[in-house]
Amino acid sequence: MNLAFIQENLVFIIPGAIGIVLGLGVAFYGLAAMMKRGNQISNRLDTFVAPETLTSDAESGRPLIIPREISGSLLNRTVVNWFKSLLQFLGKYTPQKMAVELEHKLLIAGNPGNLHARELYAIRTILAIIGVVVAFILNRDFSNLDLKSLALGLVVILVGWMLPEVWLNGKVRSRQDEILRRLPDALDMLSVCASAGLGFDQSLQKISDQWDTELGRELKRVTQEMEMGVPRSEALRNLGERLEVNDLSQFIAIIVQAEKVGMSYADVLHSQALQMRVQRQYRAREIANKLPGKMILPIATMIFPAILAVILGPAVPTLLNAF
Repeated sequence: MNLAFIQENLVFIIPGAIGIVLGLGVAFYGLAAMMKRGNQISNRLDTFVAPETLTSDAESGRPLIIPREISGSLLNRTVVNWFKSLLQFLGKYTPQKMAVELEHKLLIAGNPGNLHARELYAIRTILAIIGVVVAFILNRDFSNLDLKSLALGLVVILVGWMLPEVWLNGKVRSRQDEILRRLPDALDMLSVCASAGLGFDQSLQKISDQWDTELGRELKRVTQEMEMGVPRSEALRNLGERLEVNDLSQFIAIIVQAEKVGMSYADVLHSQALQMRVQRQYRAREIANKLPGKMILPIATMIFPAILAVILGPAVPTLLNAF
């Protein structure tokens, strides 16, 4: 029966099958054409737009291509950029005198976090606003104000305003202390280089190449300034102004004076190296002499109560029975 039905409708089945086959062929051809076109567009985009790592591939001989304009994570392109925009907006209202002072402190501290004066002032402002909000939350009940809550709110505001300044001062002291510790060793190396016949500029270059420290990087900056045509005395004075370390400033003054009068750099460096070593010993003794006074408070609060408990503990039951 099925065979008879097929024979009777063969005229309609064959054109239908041919139409289905042609339709599927056209569909596959269109899909393949679309995929091929998409690959061509992708290849063309990859030809003219590529990551930054490919733009510097000069050894491969390929022509330079345009780097992608959008880079970085979504967080950096949204939240971080918004926060930077907020810092720039608030930084516009930085007082000029405070901006100069903060910029100088940031220069002494080595520009931690690549911050500038206006950005740091904006951070202080944001923290102060957060402190005001916290103080308002603590004292939102105006009908029943408490002196402790008012004092706590004031402390929160002051901490929010002063915390960046305290952090910056700590960075300044830490960098100055590190440079002060490294200075005697640097003078010893300068003295050795001068004894070996090197000039003062070559000695600075030698130390800056060998030392990857704060002082070494600052000396490298001095050599770079001299290579750009800045006089040696001016470059050294700039070093003293950037760091504000007393021992370093005295050494720079002696070197500048020796250059003016024509003294031998080797003799000056030998004497200064010896003096710096002696001063380092004095500073170490001074720190050691301060330790007993600093230990009184932890001894009185941590050790004496335990000693009193051990001594008077056995006598407590006897005293209780006596009363």
